[in-house]
Amino acid sequence: MEYNLSTQNKPAYRARGLDNLLRMGHCAPAVMQTVLDINHTQREDLVRLMAGMPGGIGNTGFECGGITSPLVILGLRHGLRGMTDGLPQIFDLGHEYYQRFSDENAASFCKAIQNPRFPVRCIHAVRHSAELLAETIAGDHRSVIPAEGRKAYSCLYGHLAGHHFHCAHAVFQHLGNTIPVNQELLDATSAFMGGTLFKGLTCGAYTAGVMAIGLKIGEIENSYLRVMRMLALMVSGGNAFPDGVNKFNRALNTGRRLSKWFRAEFGSTQCQAITQCDFSCMAGVGKYIDSDGVTNCRRIARMVAEQVLKILELEEN
Repeated sequence: MEYNLSTQNKPAYRARGLDNLLRMGHCAPAVMQTVLDINHTQREDLVRLMAGMPGGIGNTGFECGGITSPLVILGLRHGLRGMTDGLPQIFDLGHEYYQRFSDENAASFCKAIQNPRFPVRCIHAVRHSAELLAETIAGDHRSVIPAEGRKAYSCLYGHLAGHHFHCAHAVFQHLGNTIPVNQELLDATSAFMGGTLFKGLTCGAYTAGVMAIGLKIGEIENSYLRVMRMLALMVSGGNAFPDGVNKFNRALNTGRRLSKWFRAEFGSTQCQAITQCDFSCMAGVGKYIDSDGVTNCRRIARMVAEQVLKILELEEN
């Protein structure tokens, strides 16, 4: 599916991003809604997909929603197609967008950007995400991945593809009777493998679990008044995240509960900490292959899916 943006409309994109943030209250859904608005598209399912992602994927403080929503858009455009030197195009575009975002915001993690009592940097991140995505799509697509890293990523991707394994997709496939799993959903989540684009960041299985929760129970906030009340609570040091304060909060808090279980089981939500492998070098990839890392990752994906089902059952009751 094509989602097109023009680099000529930056002021309009910033205004739309700010408006969406002020009536939705959270980064990832606001960025997704902005791209949908630009393309005159109504897709509540894509906004709900991002419902649990604010605060750095389930409020864990890692990849900002200004990164994850554009990666979903790039996934919808390219999936795992368009191979170049052993890597699907989503990796080159994803790394390029990640670098643009990090340069613009001097950080990529929510916990480095967010200051609840002074949310200017969060506002900046949301306002500028659509234009950074437009610049990425319109760019010359010269790879920002270093040669050694590209060689390692290509080797790892070939290994995972040969074993028919994708971190996020494995979770969704276990949840096929609970949420609708189709090629579009798989395309949308293409970037979330090996800890987001093989960077060793948030585990793709955990990310998929948070997204599944959003799809299943996510609600969409659309009230300037309620968002202003939430922001007032944040600035004053109050609790802005109970379920009733913002409609997205329920999915966000449920994703946060998943993260607590995940850390208790695996020690961290971060792929490199779990695997003890650096995927940006051949030594790290070789270590993962030699230790049969795929088998352990399959186990993690299955366990995440099982825990998501338990959480959703409790939510329904």
